[in-house]
Amino acid sequence: MLEHAEIARILDLLGNRNRRRILDLLRDKPCYVTEIANRLVLSPKVVIEHLALLEREELIGFSLDERRRKYYFLYRELDVSIAVRAMADARACQVPPGRSAMLAQRLGQLRGLIETREQLIEHLDGVDREIDHALTDLIKCGERVIENENDVDILLALSAGAQALGDLSGMTGLTAEELNGRLARLERLGVVRAERNMYCLSGADAEQHR
Repeated sequence: MLEHAEIARILDLLGNRNRRRILDLLRDKPCYVTEIANRLVLSPKVVIEHLALLEREELIGFSLDERRRKYYFLYRELDVSIAVRAMADARACQVPPGRSAMLAQRLGQLRGLIETREQLIEHLDGVDREIDHALTDLIKCGERVIENENDVDILLALSAGAQALGDLSGMTGLTAEELNGRLARLERLGVVRAERNMYCLSGADAEQHR
């Protein structure tokens, strides 16, 4: 059984909506950093920070694939329940006069929010499908530039702005040696450029992200 201090830390951790979204995503399947960032529309750096906190509390873990990319997965399932006990004095639980209408209004607002959330979830499912199609189109359009998913991960990470080699390694799960080879190739093709130990996309598209 969890100690009170650990329960308090976990509840504080789950108080962040994006961390709950990450856990929900990992509940479906293991994901790597850029995949989480794309599906939840978050920056890779923010995702890495949330993952570090969740990993520290042993809520998630990771494994390395054949390309040594980190795939994060749900390590420990949480079942949070809240017990509400009746007070000894039943009168303390009675709704004061005039509050019933306010209570009904709040319930109506809550129902509306729940329905909105369900609509957003349906919309996000559609967005996920569009992302998959867009990735396929990207690979087809850049077939001379993009050799595999590693190149896609690197370019997606750089689309958020200039990154140092260490940051790129954390975002993509690639080693420094693998990144150096990939980045050198992308530099030769004129897609990526290096500036003061930072890497960024070349051209006008890169400028708007700086």
